[in-house]
Order: sequence, then C-alpha cells, then structure tokens
Amino acid sequence: MLMQNRAGIAKPIYRSHAVWVIIVLIGCVDVLWVWWAGIRIVPDLKTPLGLAVLLLINYVYVTLRQKPRIAVLAAAAAQLVAFTAVYGVLTYLAARSNFPLIDPYLSAADASVGFDWLALFNWTKDHPDINSVLGFIYGTGTVQIAVLLILLNVFGMLERTTEFVWLFVLTLLIIIPFSWLIPAEGAWAYYGVAHLTSAYYLPDFFALRDGTMQEIVVGKMTGIVQFPSFHTALALILIYATRGIRILFPASLGLNALMIASTPVAGGHYLVDIVGGAALVPLAILILGWGQRGASKHRLADTGVLSVVRD
Repeated sequence: MLMQNRAGIAKPIYRSHAVWVIIVLIGCVDVLWVWWAGIRIVPDLKTPLGLAVLLLINYVYVTLRQKPRIAVLAAAAAQLVAFTAVYGVLTYLAARSNFPLIDPYLSAADASVGFDWLALFNWTKDHPDINSVLGFIYGTGTVQIAVLLILLNVFGMLERTTEFVWLFVLTLLIIIPFSWLIPAEGAWAYYGVAHLTSAYYLPDFFALRDGTMQEIVVGKMTGIVQFPSFHTALALILIYATRGIRILFPASLGLNALMIASTPVAGGHYLVDIVGGAALVPLAILILGWGQRGASKHRLADTGVLSVVRD
C-alpha cells in the first residue's frame, strides 16, 4: 500500500519520517551517554552543513518546485548522513564499556570449519596485485551507495530508495548490541599482523577501551565494529536494491561478491564475521516487511476501508 504526499511522491506506508525519529533517539542516547561518561564530543562542521544543504534541497523540491525524484534523493542522502553520524558516536561510546573480547571464540569458529585466516592473509601478501585489488574493492562501499541512489532516482524507483535507507538503518541497529556486548578486536590484531595493514580502526578502538580517549572527534571517526561484518551486510543490501534492474543487478552482484571476498584480508574480518553479517540482511528484510504490513493494517483500520484484490 502506498500513500501520496503533497508533492505527489508515492511512498511506502511504512513512512520514511520514522527514520528521523530513530536518528533523534540515537542522538539523545549519545548526549546522555557522553554526559554520564564525562567525555567530550568535538563536532564536525562539514556534517551539519552538508545535512543542512540536503534538507534545504528536499524542502525546495517538495514544497516549491515539486520534483519528487530530487526530493527523495536529497531526503535519503540526508538520512544516511545524519544516521551515520549519530550511530558512529554510539559505537565509540559502546566500545568504552570494555567488555571482554570474543576473538578466541571467533578464531576457533573459523578453525572448526577449516578456514585458516592467517594462511589467506599470507597468500594475499605474496600476491600484491590481488591484495591491492581487494583493498580497492573493499573501499567502494560509499561510492556504491552514492551511485545506487542516483541510478534509482534516474529510474524513478523512489520506493526502492526508501527501502535501501531502511535496510541500511535496520542492519546497523541490529549490529550495535553485538558490537557493544561481545566486541572483537579483529583478525589483524588477534593474529599480530596489524603492522602489515592499514590498521585504520585499531588506535581508536583500543584508546576507547582503555579510557585514554577522552574526546570523540566526529570528523575523524572510523568504523570500529568487527563483529558482525557490516561490509558484508552492505554488499548484500546493495545487491538486493538492484534486483530486477537489467545490467545494474549483475554488475552489482559481481562487484559486491568481490567486496564480500575482500573483507577477511582488507577488513581484518574472521569468516564468522562474514556469516554473521550476511545473516543480518534477511532479518532486516523480514523486520521491514513486518513493519510495512503492520502499518498497512493500521491505516486500513483508521480509514475503515477494506479492499479485496483478485488475480
């Protein structure tokens, strides 16, 4: 079931403005946690400025010029920017809890199915061209999101854009309890090869855990969550978002299959991280479907309208 807003934009009845409610709630948790922990947040001016521009574009093309495609694109981008910012702060605060690391268990799980992470790492180091390609593909996530949103806009698939934002948000919401209560330092650190990698997240991760980081610089935050692997989840969401689109779907499938393959070495993930990340996506899809059906029933009850569609 769809609803129409005043710009004539068809939107899923599970309204996208609920994403803003989630963003505000996470922001409130951040503020309270920062106050309780006695640390400082150093804001990044680029994020609020970029967000303001996107919201202004959305407002103009919803109320003044009424161009649904531009309005939806700007709204989706704004939600992703805002959510990523408040969620990033939350992951940093959660890491300060310093719960015991579960890396020995993750490594043992890999070994139980015959996966030798260190052997794979050493093999890629012996093949620098392959290692470079994997590293490049691993870093394409943000670019892929931008390209996807633009192409969905070009194709007029506004509902698919909203769906992508929801799956992005829901997947990360499922991840946060795991990363908080059962954190992992990752295979780079566990196997003692961090010095051979970019080790981009480890300084912040350990500084948060030992309490030496007393301020969180928003503009310098990085992804510190290892288990489950969000890179894997994102790859599957990107593939799912292109379903039924000729040319784009096979291209996304191929590229994101490679991105998943790159996560052990380029991201320092265990195999079980990847399995966990992959399991999140169908769960998020089920939750989204449940939310849509529940909202649809609620709307029908409110209007007193019941329709039967026959094939």
